[in-house]
Amino acid sequence: MHDETEPAAVEPTHRKAITRERILQAAMALFSQRGFEHTTVTQIAKRAGVSRASIFWHFGDKATLFGEACAQFFMPFREQLKERLLHIEAEKRLPEIFSVYDRFVTENRSAIQAFVRWVMESPELRAALQPMLLELHEQFRLDVKVTLEELLPPGHDADALATGLVSLLDGNLILGLVDPDPTGSERRVAAVRALAGLLPLHKREK
Repeated sequence: MHDETEPAAVEPTHRKAITRERILQAAMALFSQRGFEHTTVTQIAKRAGVSRASIFWHFGDKATLFGEACAQFFMPFREQLKERLLHIEAEKRLPEIFSVYDRFVTENRSAIQAFVRWVMESPELRAALQPMLLELHEQFRLDVKVTLEELLPPGHDADALATGLVSLLDGNLILGLVDPDPTGSERRVAAVRALAGLLPLHKREK
């Protein structure tokens, strides 16, 4: 039970969505910079330009806000992958999937570093984030697998190859967080693409 007065329940739907988005963006920025424990609802409210009551009204508590901010953070990645799967022919899709991944990691380096830190250092945050991160990882692996199934000739294990390629990306991600040299990251990205290029990928005739 919070002592702040709740915002009016008659807040227009569009204003509610805008307010919610501002809170989520402010929360993700502060959680990334300061960590969960050292970020307060008051700080989030100030950055978002809303009252504490508004945050409690939209999200209930800081832990719920944290979970929703993290889920929101990955939405652009999910949507871009879906777009590639739906609208790009199979022969061009695998490089596009890798490009979406590489661009998302590059543009969100500091936030991804925070995710790694949370998972490694906090059992509570690891428990909260683990289902979402594993689900996202598995969906990405399946997207790669589906593409390979459309392109590989019979006798090739698309599931194993997809798992291997995604595991290489996982390793590159962790190395990229500890290696500040951009040329190292570029070499690793090129290496994964070179290995993918060795696969006998050709659109199957129907």
